[in-house]
Amino acid sequence: MVVIELKEELIRMKAVKMIVEGRCEEALKLLSEFYGVETPAVRVGLPKGHARALGCYDPYRRLICLKSSREFYDPFVVMHEFYHHLRFFGGKHRGTERGANEYALNSIKYYLRTFLMLGGKE
Repeated sequence: MVVIELKEELIRMKAVKMIVEGRCEEALKLLSEFYGVETPAVRVGLPKGHARALGCYDPYRRLICLKSSREFYDPFVVMHEFYHHLRFFGGKHRGTERGANEYALNSIKYYLRTFLMLGGKE
């Protein structure tokens, strides 16, 4: 349905804005409420074996792990990991990396499109 899709775009756009502003936890709460899933915890520090990643998701602890505090401001990383959380709680496989990348990139695209339509002013 078009109305639901538009609302989802607006929620994702708002979440990206919050992440860019350093309000990562608030963005995760907003997204979780919209999708009707538990809000994941988020922390700095990757588990062993993920040293090269910027972030990862632990579905059993419902935890998004970020490489450094810099990633709290990175909408691609946060939205990518949230996608894995969303897929896990949707009763499906945690989702592919491709799906997570598309979810994150489209979320950023919604934000940029709105930001540019407003002439760079929020």
